[in-house]
Amino acid sequence: MEPGLTAEGYARFLALQGYRVRSTTSLFWFEANRWFFLSAPHHREYRLQREELRSLFRSWGCLGARYAAPVDSAFGKLSYQIVLDDHSYGLERLSANVRSKVRRGLKRCRVCSADLIVLEREGWELHLETLRRQNREQAWTTDRWARFWSAARQTPGVEGWGAWVDGRLAAFLVTVRFEDAVEFLLSRSSTEERGAYPNNALIFTVAEEMLVRRRAPEITFGLESLEPVKPLDDFKFSMGFRPRPIRQVVVFHPLLQLLLARPRARAAVRRWVAHGELRNVFWRKAAGLLRFAEESN
Repeated sequence: MEPGLTAEGYARFLALQGYRVRSTTSLFWFEANRWFFLSAPHHREYRLQREELRSLFRSWGCLGARYAAPVDSAFGKLSYQIVLDDHSYGLERLSANVRSKVRRGLKRCRVCSADLIVLEREGWELHLETLRRQNREQAWTTDRWARFWSAARQTPGVEGWGAWVDGRLAAFLVTVRFEDAVEFLLSRSSTEERGAYPNNALIFTVAEEMLVRRRAPEITFGLESLEPVKPLDDFKFSMGFRPRPIRQVVVFHPLLQLLLARPRARAAVRRWVAHGELRNVFWRKAAGLLRFAEESN
């Protein structure tokens, strides 16, 4: 494989999308949720000293930080990263039911690499349909969509893949090649064409390409989500991915920590978050941050 994207290159990719990006001694951070920063790249595990986090909190508009730590770390919520690192990956590694879906998908779909310009043009409706199924309709805007694809076209190591049914795009996947892993970054699909199993065909084809032919060290499909997303994780596991134990650390700004240390204030914040949790993705993620933080110390 060609040399992968560095952490600095990934930080530039995020900045081009419009994210606020910060750096501390060991790593880069980006504002993944409003006023909360996530390590970049977030699939890597870090052992950080509190002083490094304090330097992040001294920057403007940072209420908290989230990152992955090794499973033997002294603090952090026991969690997992979704990975695939079987270099003998193939149909025989999947259950009989999933093998059948992959075969039917490969029969119905044409799966191949795709020009990012084509995916930007043809993928918007699939993107909206996917977010509706996941109850995340407020998560993206047309401006954010355009910035994502513009940044992707300027970033080495970003690739597009698609599954077409009768000439129509039924599913697409965007991958990012790092030095130590390939990330399945963005996966979207058509609701109408789910019976053709384009997701199964696409994920299988790209995973086999990356692990068997390109010999990537591993594929990552993200960290355990802040939100309840069991059906999404179950699909990934059915395709051969596994949950690798890690710890997710969520640390609040020291002033916010002082506030949350007071039982009455903490109860009030929980009620406030719970009231908004069902309304949109921001509040669901806020609830997740609170839950993860309580187990991070």
